[in-house]
Parts: sequence; C-alpha cells; structure tokens
Amino acid sequence: MTDPLEIAATAFTLLSVILSVKRSLWQFPTGLAGVTLGFFVFWRAELYSSAVLQPIFIAALAYGWWYWLRGDQSRAPPIRSTPVAVVLGACGIALAVAALAAWGLESLTDARMALPDAAILALSVVAQLLLSLKRIENWPVWVVINAVSVFVYGSQQLWLYTALYVFFFVNAFWGWWEWRREMRGQAGASKQAGDKAGRGQG
Repeated sequence: MTDPLEIAATAFTLLSVILSVKRSLWQFPTGLAGVTLGFFVFWRAELYSSAVLQPIFIAALAYGWWYWLRGDQSRAPPIRSTPVAVVLGACGIALAVAALAAWGLESLTDARMALPDAAILALSVVAQLLLSLKRIENWPVWVVINAVSVFVYGSQQLWLYTALYVFFFVNAFWGWWEWRREMRGQAGASKQAGDKAGRGQG
C-alpha cells in the first residue's frame, strides 16, 4: 500500500515543479509543503542525504520567494545566465563534498546507496540555488539530478517518487525550453527599449 505521506509529498512537489517552469510564485509555497513532507518520507526510507536536503530546500525556497518578488532593486528580476565554467565548478565542488559525506554515512550509519544519495543532495543544492536566483542553468543540472534520482528511489521501491522523477527528467527539458524562450523575449524587449531611447536622444 502506498504511503499517504509519500502521496502528499509527491503531489505538492509535482505541482511546485510545474509552476516553476511557468515562472509562477506559487511554486514556492507548494514547494515548501512538498519538501517538508518529503523529509519524513526519506528519513523513514533511510535515505539520510535526501532527508537532510529537504531543510536546505526550505531555506532556498524561502530566499527564492523573496528574490523573485523583490530581488532586483525591489523589483521582480529577469531570467539571467551564469557562465558555464562557474556552474561546472560548483557542481564539481558539490560532488567532492558528496563523496566525503558518503564515506561518513557508510562508516557511521545504516544509510543505503550513500554515494548516489549524497550526489543528489549536493547537486540539488546547486540547482535549487540557481533556480532561486532565476538562472537558466538550473535546468541542465536538474536533468542530471533527476536521472540519478530515478535510479536511487526505484532501487528503494519508492515508486511514487520514482515516477515523479521520471516526469521531472522530461520536465527539466521543458523548463529549459520555456525559460530560453522567455530570455529571448526579454532580450528583444530590452533591444526595442534601447532603440527607442536612442531615437529619443537623437
């Protein structure tokens, strides 16, 4: 029988991710509900890294909620891009931390699949921070995370979470496409505004 707590956590998380693609502020309260419930689901499944990730998500979501409302000089910020080298460097550091955490978990606890579970945690921190800062590079990082998550959660027979992350894997490509389209629209609007300002000064 499927755990009602897992059902609720899955439903809120699913809704939050769909809303993030559409750049809706409602992604934040629904996401907060999902990760709060998710903490208890993962802890009971002995996926401790995934459990610890949830409070980090809570902090990142709370910051993102504020940033998306007033983070650009008290205005809603546009979608921006981060240099690829910065993203890859952050992911590399995250994976190094994950390897160290996995060693500690394997030595001190009964954690299952410690290394991939820790990798999910570390890379998700990077991706969530990029999302909270409205950086388009969050989506390719989520693609990698979702692929690993399907393997880990399926191995632990968390079938709703497995199905959820299969959807997230596809959804990340959709989000990437949607945000790129929005960025092109922003660039076009900025160019038109600049042209108008130039003609006005002329």
